[in-house]
Amino acid sequence: MDIVKKNVLLAPYTTWKIGGPALYFAEPIIKELPELIRWATTKNIPIYFLGRGSNVLINDTGLTGLVILTRNSLNELRRESDLIVAGSGVFLPHLSQFAAKQGFSGFEFLIGIPGTVGGAVAMNAGLTVYRPREMTAIVKDFDVLNLDGSIKTLTMEDVKATYRHTDILDRNCLILQARFLLQEPGNPDEIKVNTFAHLAERKRKQPLDKPTAGSTFKSPPGSKGAGWYIEQAGLKGFQIGGARVSPVHANWIENIDRASSNDVWKLITHIQNVVLKEMGINLETEIKYLR
Repeated sequence: MDIVKKNVLLAPYTTWKIGGPALYFAEPIIKELPELIRWATTKNIPIYFLGRGSNVLINDTGLTGLVILTRNSLNELRRESDLIVAGSGVFLPHLSQFAAKQGFSGFEFLIGIPGTVGGAVAMNAGLTVYRPREMTAIVKDFDVLNLDGSIKTLTMEDVKATYRHTDILDRNCLILQARFLLQEPGNPDEIKVNTFAHLAERKRKQPLDKPTAGSTFKSPPGSKGAGWYIEQAGLKGFQIGGARVSPVHANWIENIDRASSNDVWKLITHIQNVVLKEMGINLETEIKYLR
């Protein structure tokens, strides 16, 4: 197919700046997607979807499949009556700002999440501290493209949504766009204050000057976040190769010196082993390792 490129390095498309080449790579617009999906399915080519490339670790050997990048093509953002319609590639802070301009609150928490709409819906993204909220609170429904080229509209009630997971992640489909409920008319000044508060909290607690992938581990049950357990285990600042547990936030791993995917995965495994031994807590990864 004309829109498919071969052997495209993926590191520049991830927030960790890590990842080998994709055997096949495409940035389709919506009307090109059904044919592209059928082409890959017919040839038994594995399909991967990539938005901003956060919350993902891609192996340095690359991916022997088709990587579909959504952030530059599936990025339509508009209002329809009491809904916002957003393509799967829309950056979450942009959605937050758009809702604020429309005079609606409830989207402020998105300003601090470095992902896209498609990934956020699929993993039920959100915040667990500082005014907790997640995608299930604002999503009305969303359109998915199946491997046979058919399109279906789903609601969150049609999928199994839990903390940082929906079973969309286990299905072979692509979220095309989502519709968000505008239910909370707000005072523009108050929305702005809340948005700035979320941004300030993000800047205070997150290492924004280093390549990272966001939170590495899900928060375990209870009142303490994963970062607290990692810090209590004495791992803040611990480093393997070019990958380091952030001195700013222990649940973030920084690429400080050309880290390899192996460096990061070894560090993740080490953190899990030490926290389990020292704290009795089994940390589950929030990031997805593609290999």
